[in-house]
Amino acid sequence: MSSRRFHRKSRSGCSHCKKRHIKCDEGRPNCANCQRAGVVCTYDQLKVPSSPAQSASASPAGSTASTLVYDHAPTFDMLDLTLMHHYTISTSLDLFAGQGSRKIWQEVIPREAQSSPLLMHGLLALASMQLASTRLNERQIYATRALAHQNAGTRLFRSMLEQVRTPDGHVIFIFSMILPILAFAFPHTCDDPPDIDGILDLFSLIRGCKTVWLMNPELIDASPVAQWVETTIVGHPIEMKPEVDHRFQALRASLTNPADIVACDQLIDFTRGELATSPDGVANLGRWPTMVSDAFWMRLQNHELDSLLVLSHYSVVLGAPSYRWWTTNWDSILLQAIDKALPEADKKATGWDYATMMKFANSCKAR
Repeated sequence: MSSRRFHRKSRSGCSHCKKRHIKCDEGRPNCANCQRAGVVCTYDQLKVPSSPAQSASASPAGSTASTLVYDHAPTFDMLDLTLMHHYTISTSLDLFAGQGSRKIWQEVIPREAQSSPLLMHGLLALASMQLASTRLNERQIYATRALAHQNAGTRLFRSMLEQVRTPDGHVIFIFSMILPILAFAFPHTCDDPPDIDGILDLFSLIRGCKTVWLMNPELIDASPVAQWVETTIVGHPIEMKPEVDHRFQALRASLTNPADIVACDQLIDFTRGELATSPDGVANLGRWPTMVSDAFWMRLQNHELDSLLVLSHYSVVLGAPSYRWWTTNWDSILLQAIDKALPEADKKATGWDYATMMKFANSCKAR
């Protein structure tokens, strides 16, 4: 006889528990089973009686795509209300420098989020990430909620990208700008810094936004942040110190793989021409990982020595911006991970030294 235990069926449990036919404790935002499994809960939409006229008036223009891809109503609770308040009074003011940036992120984008579950998840993830990085005693609570909102938003994002045409194109574009911030913010919510594979996973999140950034210009033009993007993301040259240029040229001369050479050239051009793209140099911080080829990215994932050395020089870009809660210490985060990934024999053969590389990374620090 089977020893399987049977439980009373829950009609209001999460979709994951229903699919597995197990009892759900209906915890929000994640039930205990989903927390153990490392997945995000989704709950079936509650049916609220309303007249056709009320339904029509409550549906904002341009929300068709969100309706098509969002099978379950977003579940927000009191913690999310706290997060939205924190986003408005704090997080939105500390993403980018400049009064124009504050208006966009504090007023314009939150208005868009009122009718967009995708953007709402993005903003709540940002606020929760910031709190996880500053309130150490409550870090686990905020980090868990940040990941839940990021995962929910990313699922929506990918589903909407699969649609041939969507009236929510400008919303997709805005979320594609939020994802890199979340990627850079994530290590600040953890007790231990990520290893090289963890960093590559975070950068892969940024690379996934390339599809949006390469879409038709109309996508950007339709966005309420188009003017901000135009004035903030346009690069202008900065002075590269002779010792920095010399190190780049020495690295390039040592490379033999075509993918490594091209990636190095892209990094040199980026550092010379587009590093200082905003008042504090963070607007284009994650652009180089989206520029490199799939061949180079595969070599990084295989921990090829020369490819990792090229990546280590990206630290000069990461070390350039002045303090922002989501960018701070990224030069050391990257270099520590590479230092741990490189075998001692390779360090000796190439003259790799963590302290020397940190000095190099600080060469273009914003003053």
